[in-house]
Amino acid sequence: MDDTDPEADGDEHRGDHVADASAGRTQRISKNQILTLISMASVNFSAMICYSILGPFFPNEAVKKGVSESVIGLIFGCYALVNLLGSLILGKYIVQIGAKFMMISGLFVSGGCTILFGLLDKVPGTTNFIVLCFIIRSIDAIGFAAAMTSSFAIIANIFPNNIATVMVSRHHIC
Repeated sequence: MDDTDPEADGDEHRGDHVADASAGRTQRISKNQILTLISMASVNFSAMICYSILGPFFPNEAVKKGVSESVIGLIFGCYALVNLLGSLILGKYIVQIGAKFMMISGLFVSGGCTILFGLLDKVPGTTNFIVLCFIIRSIDAIGFAAAMTSSFAIIANIFPNNIATVMVSRHHIC
């Protein structure tokens, strides 16, 4: 780096180096950027754990409730569909809602739904169980979509010159 570069004096450029592809040089990552990246990676990792933890347990519990395997597959699949649609809609309105609020509310919604989903074994009757599974998984997918969409927006805001590099690094961390 050139010592006369006015950008090199700011606090935002202390710490590790990241390649700046547009200028062909490296710039320093600030402590705030590192902490944000770690926070977003932990959010992504935790959300993925909540999503994937159901695989080993839910099918056995659902079969005990009298749910067919095809309906179990639909319950898993509705999550992905609602997540996709929710991400598209929430991405359109993230500026009006705010990325920080969307992140926090999405995490609370997803966490609450994960807890509720864990209590579904107490629901009497197969039909009630299936309906509540679809409702809770769909709402959970919206919360997850909010958290992931805002996570991408926050990272893009914190790393405006290195979006692709940071996104790839984030996916390798998680």
